Amino acid sequence: MIGPDRICRGARAAMAAALTCAALTACATVPVTGPVIPGDGGGPSGGGGAYVRLLPAGPQPGMSPEALVRGFLRDMGSFEEDHEAARSYMVEETARSWSPSGSVQVVGGSESVALVSEPGSDGLTTNVRMSTTLVATIDEDGKYIPSDSGRLEDFHFTLVRENGDPDGEWRVSELPDELILSQLDVERTHRPFNLYYYNREDTALVPDPVYLPVRPTDEMADRLLRRLVRGPTDWLAPAVDSVLPENTVTEVDEEHAEIRVSGVPETGETEYLLGAQIAWTLRQVPGVEEFTLVVNGSEVAFPGADGERAERPRPGSDHWARVSPGAATSGLRAYYMQEGQLWSASELAPDAPSDAERVPGPLGAGDVALERFAVSMQESTIAGITVGGDSVVTSLASADAEIQEVLSDGVFTGVSWDVDRNLWVVEEVEKPAGDEDDGTDGEADQAPAEPEDPDAEPPADGLTAEAPPEPGATALWMLRDGDEVVGVDVSELDDRSVVEFRISRDGTRAAVVTETDGERALEVGRVVVDEDGRVSVGDFITLAGELADVTDLAWRSGDQLVVLGSREGGTNQAFLVSLDGGTPPASAGAPVAGMTSVSGAPGQPLVAGGEDGNVWLSNDRVNWENVVEGASPVYPG
Repeated sequence: MIGPDRICRGARAAMAAALTCAALTACATVPVTGPVIPGDGGGPSGGGGAYVRLLPAGPQPGMSPEALVRGFLRDMGSFEEDHEAARSYMVEETARSWSPSGSVQVVGGSESVALVSEPGSDGLTTNVRMSTTLVATIDEDGKYIPSDSGRLEDFHFTLVRENGDPDGEWRVSELPDELILSQLDVERTHRPFNLYYYNREDTALVPDPVYLPVRPTDEMADRLLRRLVRGPTDWLAPAVDSVLPENTVTEVDEEHAEIRVSGVPETGETEYLLGAQIAWTLRQVPGVEEFTLVVNGSEVAFPGADGERAERPRPGSDHWARVSPGAATSGLRAYYMQEGQLWSASELAPDAPSDAERVPGPLGAGDVALERFAVSMQESTIAGITVGGDSVVTSLASADAEIQEVLSDGVFTGVSWDVDRNLWVVEEVEKPAGDEDDGTDGEADQAPAEPEDPDAEPPADGLTAEAPPEPGATALWMLRDGDEVVGVDVSELDDRSVVEFRISRDGTRAAVVTETDGERALEVGRVVVDEDGRVSVGDFITLAGELADVTDLAWRSGDQLVVLGSREGGTNQAFLVSLDGGTPPASAGAPVAGMTSVSGAPGQPLVAGGEDGNVWLSNDRVNWENVVEGASPVYPG
């Protein structure tokens, strides 16, 4: 009989099928930037770089319709005086009524833009169609959503002669509601910031990346707080919570912010959660040195927050680390395989003495050979996939621990933990009958699989060389507290193979490498738990579309991944990928031949495993150093 901590493959397959059923879119080029001069300085740090002002040229006499639209698009990048420069290209009535929706269409450079003019029969009107590559959309929430690679988009403008005069100047009378900005204009006018909300158990803050326009007169701290109070982006909202009520009032002067909330319980825990949510948001603005939290009319004291007074805590204090984004504490150890055993060290460096030691317990001792393993965030429990991938086992990291088989009779390919002690397991499963018409009678003629050699050593990198599962052949299981099995709906991925899967340490998002027709993609989806406890991972967004052949990934922090991949025609190497969607992937060090796995954690150096049987480490985003013999290094999570 199978107990509550074990579930057979047949039952899991039935659950997966049920979840799938339950879950059942003549040319002219346009310059895209104009002359710029440095702004007044003091810009925010979210994304770096001081604000840069655009000096708009405005409409010039005798402009053709195409030239006028070209100039209009260029000067749309000036946000000053409520887009005064862009309004100068419009007829008076349109200039008064035009109210951009708040969303931004991000387009490619001038080489990707074409304009076609279609004059009206009366000579007084003309329509200009703009065709361009759509790079991304910044929605009204500020979320940057990359578009499909190479997607073309049309925008239409209606132009009329001023005052109905056949010799009058052309002006815009009808135009899209959204702003249309080039990537360069977005880099100049917007900055990525994080809003911070809580995971389901209030154990960690979750960054919600947004792009916000910046102006030289802005009080960015006040804008960030007001945006924080408004709530998370539509994409993240179902996965997170906020302790800030909608009636929160904010006031910010040059170095101090005051936040007043009412109608919330006056308990130490609630006040701490409020303070931490505010502090992590404010620490992105260097000028704000302290804040005051007023709850139900009384100033709250935070004695451990390093302020001049307890009622004036510092946003950058370590006092707020208990719920830090990334859900990781300082001093996490790195774990790796060595001759079938699991080892860990708090510091791996070629020029420093190591405190490496074998992990206590039977899995550390290698009593069961593992292909993959993951360490809980509390560093108290090890989970592993046995050689051959047919079972998942766990054990406490203590000398007298026993091994517990929590999943069996399957083909398991990935394990990872979240901060709330949930173990996430990926399994390859057979497709439900009738999913595809493959031209057979339902029984494919296949050669029998070669029997596995039970005495075979696992590969040097600790990973199997199995091909990725066929599309629609992936099941995902969440084991609450490491043993209560819950089927997770991932039906959105049914049309592509899941090559790698990692839950975020805060448990609200999942990063995956998928494959379709030989092409791999890096995607991030959100985790939603409904009122009945059903769990799903969906609404996947593609990141770092310029990377190819992604083979491994890990969460470096709450808003950044580290992945193994390559740029087109380049060498396979490690990259840092921001979850804001708009920051290009950054090299995480010179390529290391044969790198097969990578891992990261907040405040920790990157570690990687290689085909040479060594663990590599990078602290400076330039060089990797060989630090110890071993394979498959990971941090908890």
